[in-house]
Amino acid sequence: MSLSLSHQGWALLLSLTMGAGIGLLYDILRPVRRHSGAALARLLDALFAVTAAAALFFFAMASGNGRLGTWELAAALLGFLLYMHLLSPLLLPPMERIFRAMGKFWECTIKRIKKVQNKLKNLFPKIRECFRIKE
Repeated sequence: MSLSLSHQGWALLLSLTMGAGIGLLYDILRPVRRHSGAALARLLDALFAVTAAAALFFFAMASGNGRLGTWELAAALLGFLLYMHLLSPLLLPPMERIFRAMGKFWECTIKRIKKVQNKLKNLFPKIRECFRIKE
């Protein structure tokens, strides 16, 4: 039993879109990978690979009775490559700026938390001794 031509066209369009979505995920993870250590970069690479494989697997199971044809895989690859060459140069610089702004916000938040901790430490220097029951 074969699918109609319109179903095949929708499957190709969806796989093309899925490939572009995988490219977007790659671009979202790219600034984090650049500014992190090697261990976190490897973890993010593994997360990306598992997510992309899961997306392809679930798409394959949902379309065409569980058979993902060569054309759908080629369309997903084409969507990924089109995104990487056409949209990524436009979207990656704003993502880098957003990541830097989030990093600065995180640093300011950590500094404020440390200030509050130091103030509380100075305000209650012997708090542990106050709650001990003496015999």
